[in-house]
Amino acid sequence: MTGVRLELPPKGVLKPNDAHDPLPYYYNPWVGWLYRHRLQMGLDMLPAGGTRVLEVGVGSGVLVPTLTRRYPEYTGIDLTLAPGLDALVAPGCNAEFLRADLLTEDLPANRYDAIVCFSVLAHIADSAGAARGLARVLAPGGTLVTGYPMVSPLMTRAFSLIGFQGIDDHHVSPPAKIAAALAGELAPLRRAAFPPAAPVVAALYQCTAWTKRA
Repeated sequence: MTGVRLELPPKGVLKPNDAHDPLPYYYNPWVGWLYRHRLQMGLDMLPAGGTRVLEVGVGSGVLVPTLTRRYPEYTGIDLTLAPGLDALVAPGCNAEFLRADLLTEDLPANRYDAIVCFSVLAHIADSAGAARGLARVLAPGGTLVTGYPMVSPLMTRAFSLIGFQGIDDHHVSPPAKIAAALAGELAPLRRAAFPPAAPVVAALYQCTAWTKRA
């Protein structure tokens, strides 16, 4: 473990990148702890060392201060970029933000020592294509950390209770499908879940770490 701790900017600093950005939930007094905890589960899987990190799905920039403090070179991609991301970059980090699609070859192959991809793969129907894209850009020996929620009627109800309607229009790939696709391209390292030790089908959220053999 690297000891990387989530550095959430004060409320009001970040701007949503679209109408569905979950940004308000990170500061919600009822569910904010869970939104923050799910990111910390993944950050705990990042190994020591490494220079270049890729964040897939930058969103409002929740992780930008944390990752740019940890890595000297940062690339963040999303289909839509929120305003003000450059101001979130830690001093001394060489950072760039790109509008890029994971399912295309917009990024250089075998480049990134670490990739973080939280709450993105559940939104992509082509899990196999997404897994190939991640494996292509990960450097040999590098680490991919990804997180994804349960996709089920229970999760639909949970999102409805916190005011997010229509989550089924966004969550299209369940964890088992995502994990199978990643396992076809990469070697597994670790898994963490909430609730702790919950199996794949019962975890509300889970993070997995993978590597590309040198």
